[in-house]
Amino acid sequence: MTMQIALIGCGGMGLRHVHGISELWSKKKTFQLTAVCDRHEPTAQHVAEEAERLMGFRPKVYTDFAEMLEKENLDALDIVTDTSTHHSFAIEALEAGVNVMTEKPMGITMRACRLMMDTAGATGRTLAIAENYRFDPMNRLSKALIDAGAIGTPNFLLDISVGGGSELMHNTGWRALRARGGSFMLEQGVHISDLILYFMGDINTVYATTDVFEKVRTRAAMNPRLASFYGHRTEDEFAGVEEIEIDAEDTAFGVVRFKSGASGQISMSNASHGHGVGSSTIHGSEGTLILPGSRSGRSPVIKVEGQESSITGDDLLSLAPDWELDETTALFWGGKRRVSSYDMEFEQIDRTLIALELQNFAEAIESGNEPEVNGVTAMKALGLAYALLESGKSGQVLTMDEVLGGAVEVYQEEINAANGL
Repeated sequence: MTMQIALIGCGGMGLRHVHGISELWSKKKTFQLTAVCDRHEPTAQHVAEEAERLMGFRPKVYTDFAEMLEKENLDALDIVTDTSTHHSFAIEALEAGVNVMTEKPMGITMRACRLMMDTAGATGRTLAIAENYRFDPMNRLSKALIDAGAIGTPNFLLDISVGGGSELMHNTGWRALRARGGSFMLEQGVHISDLILYFMGDINTVYATTDVFEKVRTRAAMNPRLASFYGHRTEDEFAGVEEIEIDAEDTAFGVVRFKSGASGQISMSNASHGHGVGSSTIHGSEGTLILPGSRSGRSPVIKVEGQESSITGDDLLSLAPDWELDETTALFWGGKRRVSSYDMEFEQIDRTLIALELQNFAEAIESGNEPEVNGVTAMKALGLAYALLESGKSGQVLTMDEVLGGAVEVYQEEINAANGL
């Protein structure tokens, strides 16, 4: 069954979602893009033109969200706006009987997320959160290797994501503002949080230090892999301003204790000058898993004490004999159910993973079951990011339950107030 979907937010990520909808359309005709909405009409028109080029039909363009909801007979809404508006668009759509998928992070604060969850429960509509990294086949294989005991019992995790320097993230003004973007720990950190929880399970306690090391950010040319998606975007914050003062943390160093008893160390920053470090490893009782890096196509690597050679590539498949890709994912990987690496251009990977999260959303709507990344899962990922920030502000060890339930939200007070929460 083909469902009617609309897109709200036609910036860079919005355009990437159109490519994802198109990729899914080419394989399964799951969603027809009926309408796009953005308060900047030229931006919306550009995305509509791209949709027409890719899929052969042009979605209707709106600049008023309420008007779009009223006039279009929608099955689903894809929210790709700045983080501070996710909850308001989601709640309005859910109350209108429309199923919702929103980009990560789920909401601007934990309070916003709880409101979204309450509304989804009251209306009986599906609420999904777009978290594409976990749909990467190499992350699926890594998870299967852990679950199959390929490294024994996981004892600890080390995750380092450090880079950035003085540049403004994605050259986007709203990302400099705590009230609209939360911080780097939300924008990039939620990806990391989701994978950590996916691989290692729930977290009990968090302790962190946080800082704003690079208070003034400068505009710079975007990464060429992303620049083609963002060139049409209308800048609505700090337009024409070359140096921008940010008010949100750019660095966090945290220690976590998982409910399994394992430990983890998380280091993330986009304020490192001249040198970046990216590494994610899980250390078990029998070996170490070197994670491949999302959207890289690289194979995971296992190192075992006393063995000179690493285990990688197809040799890994014998360690997870029961693992295979689901039917839909395999469709996008040439019908292969078991892969240990892949070679694909970034743009193709990007739109394929978005297509997969959209298909999972569609299947949840049709079946009445929960999507893989539902509100509970997404709140835990955001909760880890906020636990780092809340602990950094208070200097205290916090439990995840305190953060998820709202007992601790000192860091979030100002953000809630700015967004009427």
